[in-house]
Amino acid sequence: MKTNSPPASGPPGASSPRTLLLAVALIAAVVLVYWNSLRVPFLFDDSGAVTDNPTIRQLGSLNVLSPPTDGSTTTGRPIANLSFALNYAISGERVGSYHALNIAIHALAALALMGLVRRTLVAPVLRERFGAAAPSLAFLIALLWALHPLQTESIVSIAQRTESLCALFYLLTLLGFVCAVEPSGSAAGLPAWAW
Repeated sequence: MKTNSPPASGPPGASSPRTLLLAVALIAAVVLVYWNSLRVPFLFDDSGAVTDNPTIRQLGSLNVLSPPTDGSTTTGRPIANLSFALNYAISGERVGSYHALNIAIHALAALALMGLVRRTLVAPVLRERFGAAAPSLAFLIALLWALHPLQTESIVSIAQRTESLCALFYLLTLLGFVCAVEPSGSAAGLPAWAW
């Protein structure tokens, strides 16, 4: 007799200690793999985003949200420009903090992907087939995505933060949608309308 009950770890949206451990392992893997990029100097488009970008020099100014319109990497991207201004306020033109924030954004995007895949696999349509393996499969998929050699540019080239932020916001949007339509009620303690 088939049952449509959720896996033993709890309701579909619930995070188990195993899932949290896998999330920590994912963050650790991203940090360990990309840690050596902290000393990579400014490359290619980084000059337009950082060294030749006057709008990031004063964090308290509204110019931070009005990036240059010269066609550089930050054109039309006020959030990316604000993040460069935060880095500039922290470390000027020393590259370490810029790469560290790129790593953090990439790790957050990987976590969002892991959450999205896990929640998708425990959805009613897929739960019977993948529910028990959902945390492990989500971890492996996010790990493959996060550590794939094609992702190196998003960490090493500081200006590619714009792409990482775009990926992060898209994945968070999809994750928020999945959380909002989950039949199990509120996800992460938030009502559906909050997602």
